[in-house]
Amino acid sequence: MPNRSIDQTFAALSDPTRRHIVELLAEGNALRVGDLAARFESSRQAVTKHLDILCDAQLVTTQWQGRERISRMAPDAFAALRDWMEHYDRFWSEKLESLKQLIERGEQP
Repeated sequence: MPNRSIDQTFAALSDPTRRHIVELLAEGNALRVGDLAARFESSRQAVTKHLDILCDAQLVTTQWQGRERISRMAPDAFAALRDWMEHYDRFWSEKLESLKQLIERGEQP
């Protein structure tokens, strides 16, 4: 069962603009809101709202430097999601290994 953090992560990433913001920040650069807004056909205010959602999901951090809001990827932004997905990776690895063993023994699945 997903926890609140994973639910927020999926909800935050469900929007293509927010996914693109994450991609831009994942390049390792801290960016000002104005720099991000210039890359979209959205207003600065709309980009700020997207950043707020990404911050609430703990995917992005922001800090103020003077009058500028600087955004960057959060450390371990995808840790909870990665842990959740590893459970299913193990599940399918075990199922596929069992199927492989059945086939190698010449048995029907």
